[in-house]
Amino acid sequence: MTERIKTQGVNAFITPLGNFINELVNQLSIATHIEKSTTALIHTPKLLRTIKKFVKIPHAVAKGMNYLERDSISTINYSKKILDNEFSKTNIHILIAMWNSLQTTIEDMLVILLGKKCVREDIVEFDIPKRWKRDLVDETEEDNYRFLLSSWRTGGNHIVDYMERKLTCFDMGGEVSEKLKTGLIEMHAIRNCLVHRAGIADKKFTEQAPSLNFSVDQEIFINKQMLTKYYQVAGEYGRLLLARIVECKYFVVIPKVEKKP
Repeated sequence: MTERIKTQGVNAFITPLGNFINELVNQLSIATHIEKSTTALIHTPKLLRTIKKFVKIPHAVAKGMNYLERDSISTINYSKKILDNEFSKTNIHILIAMWNSLQTTIEDMLVILLGKKCVREDIVEFDIPKRWKRDLVDETEEDNYRFLLSSWRTGGNHIVDYMERKLTCFDMGGEVSEKLKTGLIEMHAIRNCLVHRAGIADKKFTEQAPSLNFSVDQEIFINKQMLTKYYQVAGEYGRLLLARIVECKYFVVIPKVEKKP
């Protein structure tokens, strides 16, 4: 019988997923804050001119308001790049952060499991290089587990196949709806083009994300609607992984017992 990992309440195994959900919320909050702040900034010069027109203001205060008006206009001109395609420039960085957070979360969960002898004993039965099988006999440094996971090629037609095949080796795999699968493939394809091709669509990208209607050599933009879509996609996959925890044979939560007074 497979040894199950006993834990107390919400433990380190769940923590990466909790951090991931929190990171998604933080990233969306950043996007919202940038949008609201930039929008408010655009109206600042007009508001200041209106106040000076209808309200008698001391000279020193008016001087400060004039400086603020000039500074606001200068900042607005610089911010026009942010406003293009509904804040695409900032949305790009936020989407990359979301995807990287998802990948890190999965890796953190599997590293925690690899720290357990029963898990390593099962993993060595899979088709992995003999060198790794030797390394997994005894507990090793966390960095070694991360190197193994990053180098372990499970194959697959796309990123979801790749992730799910690896998760299955840890009894964490499962069904992924076609809608969610498509969203994850698109998100990964966008991230790769942004990071490795300076945001220019290539043939592989157009094949993996045909519904986005980008052409080869076209610059990729991420508008508000797209960012919201992939925020939901990443969050849905995170919730799916969280639901699988209770089914994982290596994991069991022992509820905390309330101490009697």
